[in-house]
Amino acid sequence: MKFLFPGFLWALFAVLVPIIIHLVNLRRHQTVYFSNVNFLKKVKRETRRKSRLKQLLILLSRVMMLAALVLAFSKPYIPGSESEKQQSNKAVCIYIDNSFSMSAEGPDGIAIESARQKAFSIVNAGSPDTKYALLTNNLGKKHFRFYTRQEMTQLIEEVELSHITTPLSTIALRMNDLLNNFLFSTDQVLYLISDFQKTTSDLMNLKPDTATTYNFTPVKVNKVPNLYIDSCWFDSPAHHVNGLEVLNVTVVNDSENEYTRLPVNFHLNDSLKALATTDIGAGKKETVQLQFTNTSSGLQQGRIEISDYPVVYDNKLFLSYRVDSKINTLLIHNGGGKVRRNIEAVFANDEFIDMDMVRPDRLQISKLPNYSALIVLELQKLSTGLCDELAKYVETGGTLVFIPSLYADTASYNLLFEKLNVPAFVAPDTVIIPVKDVAFEEIVYKGVFKKEAENVVLPNIKYRYRFDNAGNRSQNALLGFADNTTAIGFSGVGKGNVYTFSFPLSEAENEFTDHLLFVPTLYNMVLYATPFQELFYVLGRDRFFEVKSLDDEVIQNPVIRNLQSGTEIIPSVIKQGGTGLRLRIDPDFDAGIYEVLNANKKIDEVALNYDLNESDLNYYTPDELITYARQQGIKHLNLIEQKAQSFEGTIRELDQGKKLWTLFIAIALFFLLLETAIIKFWDVLF
Repeated sequence: MKFLFPGFLWALFAVLVPIIIHLVNLRRHQTVYFSNVNFLKKVKRETRRKSRLKQLLILLSRVMMLAALVLAFSKPYIPGSESEKQQSNKAVCIYIDNSFSMSAEGPDGIAIESARQKAFSIVNAGSPDTKYALLTNNLGKKHFRFYTRQEMTQLIEEVELSHITTPLSTIALRMNDLLNNFLFSTDQVLYLISDFQKTTSDLMNLKPDTATTYNFTPVKVNKVPNLYIDSCWFDSPAHHVNGLEVLNVTVVNDSENEYTRLPVNFHLNDSLKALATTDIGAGKKETVQLQFTNTSSGLQQGRIEISDYPVVYDNKLFLSYRVDSKINTLLIHNGGGKVRRNIEAVFANDEFIDMDMVRPDRLQISKLPNYSALIVLELQKLSTGLCDELAKYVETGGTLVFIPSLYADTASYNLLFEKLNVPAFVAPDTVIIPVKDVAFEEIVYKGVFKKEAENVVLPNIKYRYRFDNAGNRSQNALLGFADNTTAIGFSGVGKGNVYTFSFPLSEAENEFTDHLLFVPTLYNMVLYATPFQELFYVLGRDRFFEVKSLDDEVIQNPVIRNLQSGTEIIPSVIKQGGTGLRLRIDPDFDAGIYEVLNANKKIDEVALNYDLNESDLNYYTPDELITYARQQGIKHLNLIEQKAQSFEGTIRELDQGKKLWTLFIAIALFFLLLETAIIKFWDVLF
């Protein structure tokens, strides 16, 4: 037990007053005359004992009453974990979890409302001069300063649900930074009000602070089943008019229930385009395929939907992609003769693919980004500058088809391969060897033959280069030789692709150009050379998105507009690159599809989706909270689980300790009544 005003304890000397009075009264005698006192002798002895006991009880009552009053005015208390020192200048940080999961219902109502009420109780229980700071997942500018009680109350009222999720360790770190900057306080207290969802409450990353007390305040929510769309992707990265699309959608069942014939809808440009159903077991995930046809070119706006209640914020997934009306390809050659003419014939009169041809000395580097595919045909030597530009082209999403020369400068080739991190060429091999394996599962050869097991006579190759597969460079084999070496390799590099032939096409005894594989190989390499497209970005995870003008216009002062709400936003520009642009994704954006405007002209679209961390509805138990916090070395912590009716009283006890002055007032009144009763009824009863 401690005292708020220990100096008042000097008043305990006041108990000497009734003791002194009692002692003085014992020494005072009064003479009474009787005619005969013999019959009083026995009564006198008994009365003296009763009178002495009465006086002692009265004295005890007065001493105890005075002592209790003095102790009461000294404000005694039993210190709580936060009140080893009662301070007049205290800093308190309150974190309210306002993520989507706090929209769930619990025993005390909606979780976010329960969290607000707990925050109000914390503020009301504090002393008037306490300074408060409020943090939410948004981490806005207003969350980096301290407020008075009245200002804090207003801030708490303004807290709303947000799709933003912030790890608990980040919240604790920001709170500690705030408190450490509050220089006049050594009493630092954190209140963490949350449902403590496991995906965002990274307790293992909490840092101990000897000057700070952690108060974990769980908000209980009811466990509910949840279905959500996890991800989606296309079978083919290229999108063409009237081309068949296969969209794969992963649906997760985070519940103990099984679902049959769950409908999955796909809307394209606000029209229902595809519908499929799936059966999904408890705690499982299933991939659903949606098939449809693109009927128009340009930017496409997609939306995948399922129906699930009561958790609805993860029932939609937005996506956006571009359907090309034309694919531009460039053939870089040094003459090429018959081989060049054969390649030219593959794409001649094609309505969908346009091919330009250029010699390396007339190549305009600035025009390379306008082409989806580059075919480098048997150049004997590559300059260092050309190697740099080709590597940059692939990294940013282009497709490079590389065909070596019979008289190659392999050192210049290998410089390019080093930049692309693909296997280098070693010494040529002139032994005739047949092509044996075809990767029918790769998109270049998918559907080329009706049956993969069909007996096809594959071409023989006399002159080839072997790949050096040492080190960490690797590639997939589109075609393989009989000795299990690679004939045509495929590698994903950055956002682009590289197809590397191990053999020249102009060698007379290389039969590839005369074989039926030649046309589908070259054609499909170009057909599926559409630059990499991000179908969507995730709010809170992705920091920027890239846009590009297809009309070679320089983008200046872009504006993005939410197609659902019509809200226009001027985004921050992170990187400017001529016709390309990298824009910052503000975490406060809503999910949906946004169009990018340049001088009021649409140049691109981007789809934004919410982070799915909130979809995993698993929470830490109170015991787990304490266990993990202790494991991280946090010594000063409390777990506050009281309901709303007793919550504020619990906070007062933690903040100020358990106050005992009312108890001592009651004790004083008790001894006052006891003294009165002894004086009034003693003689009657005894």
